[in-house]
Amino acid sequence: MGLLKKKKDEPNEPAAQVKPVQVQDKGDDDTESDKAVPKKKSLFKKLIILLLIPGILGGGGFFAYTKFFSGSGTKDSRVYLPVTLSHVTLPQEMLAFCFARMPELYDALVAYDGEMDLFEAEIARIDAVGTKYPDQERIADGQKKVWDKEMQSLKKSFEKLEKPIKETFVLFQVNPTAGQEKIDQTAEEMLRTAKEALGKAQEQTAPLKKAMPKAPEGLVKGTLYKIKKMFL
Repeated sequence: MGLLKKKKDEPNEPAAQVKPVQVQDKGDDDTESDKAVPKKKSLFKKLIILLLIPGILGGGGFFAYTKFFSGSGTKDSRVYLPVTLSHVTLPQEMLAFCFARMPELYDALVAYDGEMDLFEAEIARIDAVGTKYPDQERIADGQKKVWDKEMQSLKKSFEKLEKPIKETFVLFQVNPTAGQEKIDQTAEEMLRTAKEALGKAQEQTAPLKKAMPKAPEGLVKGTLYKIKKMFL
């Protein structure tokens, strides 16, 4: 009891003293507002990049991800997303069919579309040079003929492939067993034809590809590079 009385009689410990908060001088309001404007612009750009990165990594870069980085990297791990092939007349359901049943042939169709874009761009460039220097137009016309001849050859080869692809697609819808048998019989030959046509075209366009600026390697670095080219 004596101990309890002593504890009760002992004075309470003094409360910790609170140091006064020093208020920093804000300075001139006009100077702060001037600094805020570029900061806001910089933050806005960073916000755009941060918002776009997940979308591009998830959707826009599906080729790099599904073909090379997804899962084990096998064909079965790839996921088809509709793409626009401006030089291929096959509808999306047939492209999806090729992707699922004849993936290498689908890749050849994508490569063909890219080669055709290169041919058209180079022909347009040569034509512009000829227009700028009309007294030397004969030189430009000669080069245009070389590029146009190879482009038309490539185009004819792939136009011929579209017919058997359509037939195989329809047969598979009507009779999957017979359709698969046709794929087993014809897919290898169609792929050989596509590769031969692409090989000749790629020899012609190889110098154009070497002259193109290379994006940084890697999915993340490549994506950031594309974003900067678009928005900064």
